[in-house]
Amino acid sequence: MIEINGAMGEGGGQLLRYSIAISALTGKELRIYNIRAKRSNPGLRPQHLTAAKFISKLVDAEVERLRVGSTEVRIKPKRKPRSGRYTVDIGTAGSVTLFLQAVVPVLLAADGEVHLEVRGGTSVKWSPPYHYYEKILVPLFRKFGATIDTRLIRRGFYPKGGGIVRVRTSPSYPLSPILLNTPGTPGEVMGISYVGNLPCHIAERQYLAARDYLLAKGLRVGDIIRDCKTPSISKGTGIVLWSRVGEGIVGGDSLGERGKPAEKVGREAAERLYNVLRRGVPIDPHASDNLVIYMSLARGESQILTSELTSHAETALELCKIIAGSDFRVEKIGGNTLIKIKGIGLFS
Repeated sequence: MIEINGAMGEGGGQLLRYSIAISALTGKELRIYNIRAKRSNPGLRPQHLTAAKFISKLVDAEVERLRVGSTEVRIKPKRKPRSGRYTVDIGTAGSVTLFLQAVVPVLLAADGEVHLEVRGGTSVKWSPPYHYYEKILVPLFRKFGATIDTRLIRRGFYPKGGGIVRVRTSPSYPLSPILLNTPGTPGEVMGISYVGNLPCHIAERQYLAARDYLLAKGLRVGDIIRDCKTPSISKGTGIVLWSRVGEGIVGGDSLGERGKPAEKVGREAAERLYNVLRRGVPIDPHASDNLVIYMSLARGESQILTSELTSHAETALELCKIIAGSDFRVEKIGGNTLIKIKGIGLFS
């Protein structure tokens, strides 16, 4: 049995989700203790349980203490993930994209096609909004050879959630390594400015603020869609921007809040994108968090160049080394960060 201290690194819910995903993929029995020990409300919360329970179901795992408030979990996978059709309701505005962060690598190892419908929050604080996942992360996953398609059916904002995302995957292992390690010049900035149950002029104002900031910085601005029609239960707004840099893709986003002007939302997303683009890297730091698990499971060495190493990426690197057996090096190059991972070639 492999033992993981849940207080290592950033010590949050991502550690639990990633640990269980890697355990399910490698078939290794796992004990995680001190779960979320650094948080003010330690132990498992409902939003963390959903991914853990679903992954356990996919691999017929034996589990112990998988319940709200638990600070220790044990999992013993019994088989490769099952294909099929599934519906998962995270409840309220629990993040759909954080759920997918853990679940998709497992779905790609299923014995056939998987159709998954997830209900929850699609634009939630402290997590990637849906369009960041669709427009930045999914294209990057496909570079490993992952066969995945996603579709937004309904938006879900805090506090009611109720968003719907549909995902389809096909067997994709073994994964190919990626080399996105060369600085480049940004292409046109694309994006989507959206509202749910609010006037369309808010999406327009977000777009104009983002466009004006980017143009003032000398960037080229392409098609930024204004979406006021996608159904939503709650009220909310947001904007996601992205640009290709060489073979990579970089994103920036911002969410609206009560009392936060639309102009501030648009400018915030543009600033976040520009602050990465000016470094010339092909991968933004939030994307690097999500790529570590794929790099660790791919065959051969993968390399990505990003602007900084986040605490989430550091934790993911250590987890993949401990559980999967991958090896990694992190180097500083001209103020940026190069992440090299020698993957295990899962199912090669």
